[in-house]
Amino acid sequence: LALHQLISTRFRGDDLKLITFGRHARGVELGELIGLEGVWEQGTNLHHALTLAGQHLRRNPDALPVVLVVTDGEPTAHLEPDGHAVFDYPTSPQTLHATVAELDRLTALRAAFTFFVLGDDPRLADFMDGIARRCGGRVVAPTLDGLGAEVVADYLRNRR
Repeated sequence: LALHQLISTRFRGDDLKLITFGRHARGVELGELIGLEGVWEQGTNLHHALTLAGQHLRRNPDALPVVLVVTDGEPTAHLEPDGHAVFDYPTSPQTLHATVAELDRLTALRAAFTFFVLGDDPRLADFMDGIARRCGGRVVAPTLDGLGAEVVADYLRNRR
């Protein structure tokens, strides 16, 4: 909400795209995000989320691309070419490959990445550290209460 407010009032030329992801990812409008209820869904499809982010970034080729990922789980799902989401735990080599390939495509667009990691899962921390190194991004481990402030601060840092 704070990031949306900042962009709507101070950076009106910026285009914020909110993407939620579980087994599948999808873009949501701010009003819809506010009304979303927490639903447990098996799978963390970062591959699909990054794919949707890439589509958005390609529609805005003159923008300074900033990708902020908030997650509490390592990627455990990916999309097949036919759109079917495949879930595997622990993370399968296919899911890892699809996710990293999409990360590389966004890195080629010169996107600045920050990964906000919620919780204390060591597998998630290791994965996020690895992909952040790969794309030149950062990993932030905020408290739940501090997540909003961290996201806004990071957006402002990346925007400079």
